[in-house]
Amino acid sequence: MLWPLIASGDEVPGVTFTVATADPDAARAAIAVGARAVLVPVHDDFTPADRMAVALSVTEAELGLADGALSLILEIAGPAAALRLGRDHLASRRLAAIGIDLDGFALGAPGGIDAPRSVAAGLVALAGAALRLPVYLTGAGSLSPAGKPAIAGFTHLLVDAEGIAHSPAGERRSIRR
Repeated sequence: MLWPLIASGDEVPGVTFTVATADPDAARAAIAVGARAVLVPVHDDFTPADRMAVALSVTEAELGLADGALSLILEIAGPAAALRLGRDHLASRRLAAIGIDLDGFALGAPGGIDAPRSVAAGLVALAGAALRLPVYLTGAGSLSPAGKPAIAGFTHLLVDAEGIAHSPAGERRSIRR
């Protein structure tokens, strides 16, 4: 699935540019047809993101793209990765954004923002601010009724090609004006 990452309140661009995968071959196939960023979910450590950063360098060379043409977006999808944010050096100079999947934190009541999810989201927001990167939020409860990020500190939304912001658990909201 290809998704653009947009600033909350901005118009949806006319193209999609991000593929969500940790598989370098799937990323390469998406890049060959126009994707320019790869979203990698990380659960325990940042090894999948590090591997993808190397694969993106190789793909650029193989496809004749300029060095740095491909970006990496990290999605914190588990508590261990959230706790490692302050200790581990994040993936690479390719890092274009960081986000959190609240559904990756299977603690507390399903579909809500409980204390562990709130703390993890805060860690991601702080890491994004420290790295001067856009930060996005996804998962159940991630969107306010107005379609904006539900937790302070988050600046971006993950949307599909039709401009629908995703908050799994059945919530989809159009952000087209």
